[in-house]
Amino acid sequence: MMVPEGILLLLFVILTSSFTGLLEVQIKVPEVTETKEEGSSVTISCSYLKKENNLALLWFKDPDYDQHSETFNGTIVFSHRTERQQSPGYSNRVKYITNETSTSKINDWIQCNLSITDLQKTDSGNYGFRFIGSGINKYMSKYMSLEVTDNPCKVQVEPSELNNPLKESEEFTVNCSTFGSCLKYPEWLVHTSGQKEEWLSSSLTDVIIENEEEEGRKVTKLKLNVTWKDDKRILSCRPAQVQDSFQIRSITLSVEYGPKETTAQVSSDYVKEGDSVTLSCNSRGRNVSFSWFKKEKIEVSQQMSDLKLNNVKPEDSGEYYCEAKNKHGSMKSNIITIDVKYGPKGVTVKPLVRVEDLKEGDNLILKCSVNESNPLVTEFKWHYNNSMLQQTIDTLTISSVTADDSGSYYCQADNGIKKEKSNEITVSVKYSPRNIKIQGEHSVKVHSRLTLKCSGDANPQPERYTWKKIHGLSSFQSSVQTGELNIKNVTIKDAGQYTCNVTNAIGSSSYTINVDVLYPPYNLSLIMKSELKEFEVFPIICLVQSNPMSELTVTGPEDIINIQSNRGNITKSENKLTIYLNVTESHAGRYKCKAKNSEGELETEQGLTVLYAPKNVTASSKGEQTFGSELTLTCEARSKPAVSSFEWMKKLNGQLKTVGHEQTLRFHSLNISDSGQFVCIANNYIGKTRSQSVDIRVKYTPNINIVHNKTAERNCELAVYLTCSADAYPPATDYKWYREDNATVQSDKQNFTVPPQNPGMYYCSAANRIGKSRSKSIELFVCSSSLKVLWQIILPIILLILIAVAIFLIRRTIIKARLDPQSGADNPLSFFPVFLSRSSTVANLLLLVI
Repeated sequence: MMVPEGILLLLFVILTSSFTGLLEVQIKVPEVTETKEEGSSVTISCSYLKKENNLALLWFKDPDYDQHSETFNGTIVFSHRTERQQSPGYSNRVKYITNETSTSKINDWIQCNLSITDLQKTDSGNYGFRFIGSGINKYMSKYMSLEVTDNPCKVQVEPSELNNPLKESEEFTVNCSTFGSCLKYPEWLVHTSGQKEEWLSSSLTDVIIENEEEEGRKVTKLKLNVTWKDDKRILSCRPAQVQDSFQIRSITLSVEYGPKETTAQVSSDYVKEGDSVTLSCNSRGRNVSFSWFKKEKIEVSQQMSDLKLNNVKPEDSGEYYCEAKNKHGSMKSNIITIDVKYGPKGVTVKPLVRVEDLKEGDNLILKCSVNESNPLVTEFKWHYNNSMLQQTIDTLTISSVTADDSGSYYCQADNGIKKEKSNEITVSVKYSPRNIKIQGEHSVKVHSRLTLKCSGDANPQPERYTWKKIHGLSSFQSSVQTGELNIKNVTIKDAGQYTCNVTNAIGSSSYTINVDVLYPPYNLSLIMKSELKEFEVFPIICLVQSNPMSELTVTGPEDIINIQSNRGNITKSENKLTIYLNVTESHAGRYKCKAKNSEGELETEQGLTVLYAPKNVTASSKGEQTFGSELTLTCEARSKPAVSSFEWMKKLNGQLKTVGHEQTLRFHSLNISDSGQFVCIANNYIGKTRSQSVDIRVKYTPNINIVHNKTAERNCELAVYLTCSADAYPPATDYKWYREDNATVQSDKQNFTVPPQNPGMYYCSAANRIGKSRSKSIELFVCSSSLKVLWQIILPIILLILIAVAIFLIRRTIIKARLDPQSGADNPLSFFPVFLSRSSTVANLLLLVI
């Protein structure tokens, strides 16, 4: 059955689309052919696209795909899976090189290089890399072709290894050969005289090198007399001048010899008691046994090189050495010294003075002794009653001891290894009484009982107590055995200082207290003036006697909430209160001083009168402030003493002028000139005060004036502007213009314009709240028609007269010119300039007339 060509094409497209992902390049191996010589090395570069973790990675030589098993077969050069193992021929010659780490991610490109060393001709072939994942995630790379060619200079070492160790001083020969077709002899790596390693093919060193040809091979022989230093020495040979390290062949020497370079070492140069220390013996040689010695005495004999000393003690100190031995001989090591450090031992404190007889003022000397110490003690620390003192030497000296130096002493020796404490020694210092105390009430109420008991610290105990009272209103002295003082009925006189003196065999000491007798306030005084002027500064002093000190308060008039609120004006001392007042009217009244303490209270009082200049001076008016009315101004004031005189003043031109001396100022008929500002001044002997000004404004009807430009009416063709100017209080608000021959209002504005065609008599009126006034009449535009006719007759006559005068002057000039032969005027018309010059006045008159 034939399949249509279109269907085949469709299936091809579908299959191509389905396998696009499979055709994606996932391994990159260069498709090249590399040629390498036998014995050299090669590295094949490779990278693959990581699709998942835990892939099986393999390198194949000459891979072949088996369709039945769907696997690749061939020589496995590298594998990291046990189920498909590496071919034995590559086990020591192949290295897999990758950059994959734990942080590598899916879809990262991972390096998969392959390195092969010591190439054989059998290594020639095609190399491919394959990874195997889950499912269909399998991929084989392209192939890199390797061709291994003959290498005529490939070296061969004989013997390739030693069957038996060499002996010291034995002569040893090793051959390195290449094929005879190689142009040069192989080279040995030897040390030259300058101890520099060089590749040589001739005898330039202490090593004998010979070149010869044997059986078609070029042979370089290396001969040397073996020493113990040649043990484990590697002899290397290479083709001449070849830098490829993989073409080098080597043999390792094994030499038997007696112990050499035997040395002893200690694990620590600093050893303390109780430490563990290890002594190590090192020696070059085979099958060596070791023995350790201390001061020619065998300590340990053993095969191991280390000697361990646990929990060392001072007696472990000494000189140690080891001996190394085998069948070829023996050798002793150097000597090492162990010095075991330990802390102080046998630390004791001994007094260098008799501490049993020690008293205040004597010197105390204590010595800290150490029996043994390694190293020596470098620091001593002294302790007193478990507190550390400042001195750090072996001898503690306290000059002029006091009772406070009594107690327990010990020292501590420190050599840097350990601190060791000594025995304790007790020191008792005899001293006179101290810490004297007086127990009892220091403050007692009057008429109560006072009991004071004296006690003190002394060594030995006190023998006698003496009481003294030397201050206050009384004094006494008495001696008692018990140290107790009793006063049954306390009075004020018993207040004062009480001293108790305590005595023992060493000396005496005393203590003083102050006893207060408490009593209520008495002798309370309030010191102040009874009369003051306002703004005087004066003190109020409150004094009292009391114990304890009284709380003093001063209260004043009811309008003073607290005269002590301003603390800056108050000074306080014992039972005295002083208050400074800047006196005002409000301070007048009764003052009380009150004293109060825990025992009682007392108070006294006194009055204060405050004199002040007039206050609250006011000027008031009564009546209408209208023209012609009656008006009265009255002055009121408050003062102490009362106001003695009044003065009225009026402000004129910026200055005040006296206009009256009574409490009232009367105007029987107000005039406009009475308007102005008035002030009242009230006086007493303390001072004077001026009131606020009173503003008097006399109200009157308007006084009218007409303001105009009346000169314009001479020309009866221009309008006249009129203004109705009204002087009034309050100001005029209603203006009207009238013409006498017509009673109707011409205008209700303050300004009015009269045209020439409205001649006549005009006036205006103005009104305010007081009344209405009218102005005088003014006549406008008095020009008449008869005057115009008269002017029309006179004007032609004037013109005729002027013409006649002009003719007369011209004729006269011509005659004069002809009669005067020296004028030089042949032309009779030459007179016109003269005429014109003389007739300028006429011309002007003509212009004026016109």
